[in-house]
Amino acid sequence: MDPAYIDTVRALCGRISMSAFDTVFRLRIERDVKAPKDGRIFLQVEYDTPCVTTGERRAFRGRKWYLSDHMIDDEVVKTALAAFEATMRHECLEGFKVDGVTLVNPHVHFEELLRISSREVSRADPAAAEDT
Repeated sequence: MDPAYIDTVRALCGRISMSAFDTVFRLRIERDVKAPKDGRIFLQVEYDTPCVTTGERRAFRGRKWYLSDHMIDDEVVKTALAAFEATMRHECLEGFKVDGVTLVNPHVHFEELLRISSREVSRADPAAAEDT
């Protein structure tokens, strides 16, 4: 791997700006901490916003998106877009509440979601759906 590749990725991602609802998002570009000199490069969305639980403004980071050494610029930019979309989806899920409770909490462990996944709802009379 070319050690300067991270500089190329940083320069490319420096051209990207991301914002929504008065929040500015940033891209963190680093190497995996297990091999900081030549490890895999990742990008990660960072932003400051009020916590949905405490209301306290603080820094948050989305998940890490690892980049292949063989990615072309187009793939890097579109991976950054996917990272931003995933971050926005996460914030939307946290922000949608019923009776003050987050309906689809992205922090709930997947095993808990599996435990209730068979609890489906449906209309009592399927023919009634045709009348609406």
